[in-house]
Amino acid sequence: MDTKKLRIKYNNDWPKSFDFPVEEAFLNRLRSKGLQQALVSCDLGFSDDYQFQFYLGYLIDALDMLPKRPDLAFDHVWKALDSEFFLVQQEIGNQNCSRFDGFVDRILNDEKSSAVFLSYLPLIPYQTCEYAAKRVIEESNEADNHAKTLFSRAKNSLGSSFVEKFVAKYPPGVNGKPAPADQRKSGRLLKLIFSGNEVYLAGDKFLFSDEELSKFLIKVVLANSRNERFHGGVFPPFRSSSAKLATYAHAYYLLHISYALLLDVFLYRDHGVVQSNDVVSIMNDNSTIFSLLFGELG
Repeated sequence: MDTKKLRIKYNNDWPKSFDFPVEEAFLNRLRSKGLQQALVSCDLGFSDDYQFQFYLGYLIDALDMLPKRPDLAFDHVWKALDSEFFLVQQEIGNQNCSRFDGFVDRILNDEKSSAVFLSYLPLIPYQTCEYAAKRVIEESNEADNHAKTLFSRAKNSLGSSFVEKFVAKYPPGVNGKPAPADQRKSGRLLKLIFSGNEVYLAGDKFLFSDEELSKFLIKVVLANSRNERFHGGVFPPFRSSSAKLATYAHAYYLLHISYALLLDVFLYRDHGVVQSNDVVSIMNDNSTIFSLLFGELG
C-alpha cells in the first residue's frame, strides 16, 4: 500500500494506530542494535527555579515523542532554546546583536558550559548537509524577507566570500533550485567543512572555526528547519513516500544537538541539577548511539 492510501487508512482507523514503513524500518534498526531509544536522557537533580522548570516542561514533552518522532521532539526542545536565545540577548543589552550569536558565544566561552555539542560537528549526516546547501542556494535570490534573512545568516556565519563563491559554483536553476548533481556536490562540500577539512573554492582556501560552524549550524540549519516545520513549509517527514533511514538521521542529529545545548543551559545557569562531567558523559554515550545507528549512512 502506498503512503497516500496509508495516510487515509491511518485517519480512518484512528484512534488505532500503525507504523508507517520508515517507522517500522527504524524500529527494526533500533532492535537490531540492541537499543530501545536513540537518545539517552541525563538524570537531573531537583531545583524549583522557575526558568529551569519552564525549560524542563518542554524537555519532557520532547522525550514523550521518542523514539519514532525525533522531529517533534526537536520542536519541543527548540522552544526552550528559543526562549533562552532571547534571554541571552536581553542580558547582553544590545537588541542589534543576533540572539543566536550571543547564545553561541555564551556556550563557547562560559567556564561552566561543557560545549560538548562540538563533538557532533564531524558527525553531521550527509542529508543534513545537503538540506543546508539546498536552502542556502535556493534563498540566494533573496526574493523575500525569509530568503534575505536565511542568506544573511549564512554569510554572517561562514563569511560572504565563501557563501557567494559557494552559490556561484552551485547556482540555482530557472526553477530556483540547484540541479540534482549540484545539490549532491554542494552537500558533500559542507560535509567536508564540518569534518574539519580545508576546502578550495574559486581559487581561495577556506577553513572554518568551531565558532563559525556552530553559528551556521544553529542559526541556519536548526533555526530554518524549525521555522519551515512551524509554518507548514515541508511535508511531514515520516509520513512521506520519500522517507528513509537517512530522514531519521537528520531529525535525530537536530535533536541531539539541541539536547546538548539545553543541558549546557542548565550548566551555565547554575541550576545545580547536573554536573559538567555528567553532561559530557551522557552526550558521549549519545554520540556513540548516533554513530552506531546512522554512521554508515554517510
